[in-house]
Amino acid sequence: MKPPRLREGDTVGVISPSWGGGAEYPHRVERGVEYLESSGFRVRIASHAINSVGYVSDTAENRVSDIHAMFRDPEVRAIVSMIGGDHSCHLLPLLNFDLIRENPKILMGYSDVTVLNVAIWQMTGLVTFNGPALMVELAEYPEVLRYTERHMLKALCSAEPVGRVEPSAWWTEEFLDWDEKEDLTRARTGQASSGWTWLKGGRADGVLVGGCLESMQHLRGTTYWPDLDGAILFLETSEEKPDPERVDGILMDYENMGAFGHIKGLLFGRPYAYTPEEREQLNEIILERVKGYGFPVVADMDFGHTSPMYTLPVGCRAAIEPGRERFEIVEPAVS
Repeated sequence: MKPPRLREGDTVGVISPSWGGGAEYPHRVERGVEYLESSGFRVRIASHAINSVGYVSDTAENRVSDIHAMFRDPEVRAIVSMIGGDHSCHLLPLLNFDLIRENPKILMGYSDVTVLNVAIWQMTGLVTFNGPALMVELAEYPEVLRYTERHMLKALCSAEPVGRVEPSAWWTEEFLDWDEKEDLTRARTGQASSGWTWLKGGRADGVLVGGCLESMQHLRGTTYWPDLDGAILFLETSEEKPDPERVDGILMDYENMGAFGHIKGLLFGRPYAYTPEEREQLNEIILERVKGYGFPVVADMDFGHTSPMYTLPVGCRAAIEPGRERFEIVEPAVS
């Protein structure tokens, strides 16, 4: 089930399903809203999205009521998350999946929003989007990165397949202090990219499923865990930087669960805050964990917690051809 495409003049709703970052850093919210409005969209911030109650934005009931209100509102055509966190899992037993299924629309976020993206796709069949967050990518100074913007708009606004995705020519993981508003003083410093790392050959065609590795852990053993049969699984690590040894343990869990016996391909986003040696170690670990399987593997890709990022539609078909170093989203994500 695909949501209607986003058009100029449409209303974008903003929710905060986990951390209450909007209350702490209103200047980031303002920049994100300004970007959306300057791009021709109207913006509607959910009732509880700029709150902060302890380590979350609001009670689980209020956070869910915001999501339901956005799906119910006929004027809202897309729903974007403020930022991530670690507690979207609170919302799963409270979500009205029938309401969501009856009112299909774009839902976009990443990191902890992986929990919602994957669970909603699994429970309703609605394509969701692992893509920019309002306070992060859409609040970039002095402007949203072109690579990020181009891929987001292509995925959300065109009823044509995104097509081939090329590596960004550069990337950054620099953090400019939001408390001191250093993020309003200059653009972040980047470095040249050597491209993606094509770790293992073979060809794959399957449905994209995945997101943040740590957030996916919240879904294990629940009814919200995705059906990975024939999937291209994509994974990335957060700014908390789980070290290669920790990632090794999680991937071994996947192997023990039988997950690797079902997937057609594996994509890994560029790990945040890793040294070159740690990235090399991570790639060796990935290869060790999947050595008994015939699917292709690509690492150091431009999605996740480094910038810029491309948008991945959960539930859409994609193809991988390592021999031609080609990754392509072959199915439209919106209708």
